[in-house]
Amino acid sequence: MNASDTQFWPSYFGVQSTLPTGQHLYDAPFTFGSYKPEEIGCLSRTAGRTFPNDSRNKQYLRSDAQWVSDVHLDLLAGYPDRYIRTTVKRRDRSVNHILTWLMECGLQQQAAPGWGTPPSTRPVNFDFVARRGHLVTVLTTPHVQHGWKLAVTLFRGTYYFLEIEDHKDPSESEDRTDYIGHKFEQYMTSDTPGQAPNPSQVLDVNEAFYSLVKASVKNHSLLLSAEVDSVDTSVHYLKAPSCYVELKTSPLRGVAGNVSSIKKLHWWAQSFLGGIPRIIVGFKRDERTVVKCKTFDVTARGLTQRAPTSAEASDYWKPQVCFNFLDAFLSFVKKVVTEDNHTVVYFFSWNKGDDVRYHVKRGQEHCFLLPEYVQRLAKQ
Repeated sequence: MNASDTQFWPSYFGVQSTLPTGQHLYDAPFTFGSYKPEEIGCLSRTAGRTFPNDSRNKQYLRSDAQWVSDVHLDLLAGYPDRYIRTTVKRRDRSVNHILTWLMECGLQQQAAPGWGTPPSTRPVNFDFVARRGHLVTVLTTPHVQHGWKLAVTLFRGTYYFLEIEDHKDPSESEDRTDYIGHKFEQYMTSDTPGQAPNPSQVLDVNEAFYSLVKASVKNHSLLLSAEVDSVDTSVHYLKAPSCYVELKTSPLRGVAGNVSSIKKLHWWAQSFLGGIPRIIVGFKRDERTVVKCKTFDVTARGLTQRAPTSAEASDYWKPQVCFNFLDAFLSFVKKVVTEDNHTVVYFFSWNKGDDVRYHVKRGQEHCFLLPEYVQRLAKQ
């Protein structure tokens, strides 16, 4: 199959038991204007790893952020003395926080009219409930080298995701990297609009703010949670998530603004899926010192700089390939995940050079949905 045949790919895949990942299979037009994430709720993650349905941990972008260029920010200041590490041994990849929100206030939140199954036949009228990171993993597959594992369960007409990771504690290097990323956010944000940042305060990485958005990819309706770094109050007239800004760091590679293509792919996928239109990047002269800041706009064409540099290399990845593959994967899930039972879990995996494959496991021990959520929906 060649690139000219890609318009036929939905019928080409049929009911195959694997899903091809070759870039050329998905290099066809995609209507990006139809992907319009809309925030329908929010929640915070507290120091105690609870998820109250409020915005208490929302952070606000410093008022001069759009003019900040030359800086000197020490990203290891306070490490390790003023640093509260995550209280979980490995990264939480479940959707439990979304389920908690749904039980509190979201069961009446429905997808747009015409999406999916009528609400009378399922209590949560979305095809898929997932973390944004789950879909970033899928979205970038045709262009990346490292494999992944995702678990999917179908319950009361809705598919739920869980990312499977190796059970290992972070190394000292990973711990420092995690601190550095959060420290840049601390330099760029404050707890109150208009207030100056306070980078001397204790940095607790257990605290976070999440936006809950609904969106659609072709005929697939989605409910996603996206962790949000900051709110830009200078564009207060824009509805969330259009007022949100991502904050990232990157090594200074010759000219500020020159970012590796693979990093830009992941930044773009993360922000675009969450409907976040802007990324501010702090460029590091060494591991710990940010000396330049640049702003990137997130568009259907990828990431574009407001002040582009001639040294910037062209990207090898294509947004339309990413979204056509995501659409194919979600269609594939719907075709193979057919048993509506929270104790039946379908495990999808992909490794470089292979197709996406899956196997099925049955039993209560494989269930990853909150027991109280299962009980609540079972009664409806």
